[in-house]
Amino acid sequence: MDPNCAFDRVAVVGTGGYGWHFLCALLANKRLYVRAVTSATETDTQPGLAKQSGLVKQKRTDKQKRLAKLREMGAEIVEYSEATSEAFASAFTGIHTVVSAVGLGGVTSQIAMIDGALAAGVRWFIPSEFGVAHYASAWMPFPSPLAPKTDVDQYLREHAQPRGLAHTVIYTGLALDYLDPASIGLKLASRSATLVGRGGTPVSFTPAHNVVQLVCNIVQRPNEMMNRTIRFAASTHKMRELIKVATNGEHGEHVKIVCVEEAKTKFCELAKRQDPRAFQIYSRLLIEEGLGQINHMNEPLDNAMFPDIDAEPVRTTLERLIENAHGEPHEQIKPTPAHRTSTAKSVTDGLGRRFRDLNL
Repeated sequence: MDPNCAFDRVAVVGTGGYGWHFLCALLANKRLYVRAVTSATETDTQPGLAKQSGLVKQKRTDKQKRLAKLREMGAEIVEYSEATSEAFASAFTGIHTVVSAVGLGGVTSQIAMIDGALAAGVRWFIPSEFGVAHYASAWMPFPSPLAPKTDVDQYLREHAQPRGLAHTVIYTGLALDYLDPASIGLKLASRSATLVGRGGTPVSFTPAHNVVQLVCNIVQRPNEMMNRTIRFAASTHKMRELIKVATNGEHGEHVKIVCVEEAKTKFCELAKRQDPRAFQIYSRLLIEEGLGQINHMNEPLDNAMFPDIDAEPVRTTLERLIENAHGEPHEQIKPTPAHRTSTAKSVTDGLGRRFRDLNL
């Protein structure tokens, strides 16, 4: 008997984004029992929102369609109204493995998830990572937006693991076809870009479909994967290399360069106002700081453990996204002079001319 069969009852928390793709892939394996655990919709818990925004109604409709499709595919659907340990304990009854696919806003709820998993007798918990590890930056005047990820990792190691709940943390770098490329300065429809700093630090990339393959592979190999950190990167490139592809140029046409200190100042201004644009600037600063590389401290990558995954290079992902993008052509972008410090000018390797960019 395959010892991995003892972990054939899997729950995925979250039915949108990665959660949807994880569920669809896991349901293709008929050996697994798959449960989709999802929060009650906004209109269930806050009826007033439906009157304020048609978008909320549309989100609820989309979600109900997803849940109907998952049921049709064979998933059990369990909803919870509050993110408490008691609610999660009930949702995880009879489950061996929990995969969290909550978004960044739901990261802190994973503490209650872990407590619920312990109460329900779950054996293995995979937190929502699928990106880069969090490291504190000395220049930050307040906790970073990614700090709760460290709290979850620490809670798993120090609180859950000693009580019998195994875990696996998965780092895959950035997925250009999952996040908005504009959030890291690549504006594909207009074939333009914004570069913060030098753009010379390596960044790890893994496309979304490879992330899904990786997670589903790991879920089916518990005895090898428990209580460890997995680092998988389809490719590693510097931002300046991607900008050349994104802008279809070697000399910096349609590239705006922003010095690091200017970006830090702008980030702090927006963050104090809780402006969501702050996170985009923060992401670009992390990349320039070298924290976009999942093995920047020389940790070994684990790609060799997954020979069946045909890793797609980020250049291929980027070219695919460009092909599908639609926007104004180069000749419609009006080049305008922009201020640049002498320091920035000396480190940009010819990425000189820039177009007007109001979004940093």
